[in-house]
Amino acid sequence: MVHWNQFTTLNHNTMEDPKLTPEEELRIENELKALDIDLTYGAHSFIADDAPPELVRLFLDNVANFEATHANAKKVPIRQFAGIPDPLPAAEISDDDLETHIKNLLEQLEARGVIIDRPEHLKARGYYIFLTEKFLNEEVTDHSVPGMIMGFSYSDFCHDGPEFIRDHVEETIIDIIFLDKDFEGTWISETCRGQTEALTKAEVVERIHIFRSKYVKIAPIAFQPEGVKMTAVGLYFFFLIAWEGTPVGGGEVEHYEGSGVSQVGWKDGEWWVEGIMMPGFEF
Repeated sequence: MVHWNQFTTLNHNTMEDPKLTPEEELRIENELKALDIDLTYGAHSFIADDAPPELVRLFLDNVANFEATHANAKKVPIRQFAGIPDPLPAAEISDDDLETHIKNLLEQLEARGVIIDRPEHLKARGYYIFLTEKFLNEEVTDHSVPGMIMGFSYSDFCHDGPEFIRDHVEETIIDIIFLDKDFEGTWISETCRGQTEALTKAEVVERIHIFRSKYVKIAPIAFQPEGVKMTAVGLYFFFLIAWEGTPVGGGEVEHYEGSGVSQVGWKDGEWWVEGIMMPGFEF
């Protein structure tokens, strides 16, 4: 099973800070500079581990200068930036011709330095609709330099991919059993489904608070996704899980391990958790 490394902590008081080499210090400075650019300008930086830190520093300085210079520049839709004429509506294109239209559109975008990925789960018609009705209307700074590439990810715009089902279920389980922070319930649906009755989010949150109050400590051990299944009544995400809880009243630590399932629903552009059944807890 896959261990939840995010719950691993280190006691830094028992560790002696090693002396960093000049190269290591520069790499750390670069990482902080890249993070600052990401937070300030909404960029997404990637630095290869084997990239020379001196070159990375120069690159990041150039990026920061470019972003600062054009921070208040005029913004225009990608359609206008790339000089793309109004595309045909999806309803006017046959299934056989969709791929040709998608290919032509992506080539026009790439010629202007605009790159967008194509998710595997999306069919051609859905992807074409996304490109023409959403992506081309996204606004970008109306400025470019030779060789500049603007890369975009479909998942930044739409969260309908299967990876978000796993993420939202796992984040909800972590939220429930991680006692070091208050429960938030970000991805719990406003309408949930119990074993025999419908539940409001408020009722689910109350059940979760009662469950959490039984323990002074909960140790998440492992989580592993097993698959997704669509049925006539909903979509279900299956997983394996293991966790241990230390009861408030003392006694032996409780150990739970086995299969779990979560019902999820699609609404308002997000996957919402409508129910969870796992060893030791359910709603």
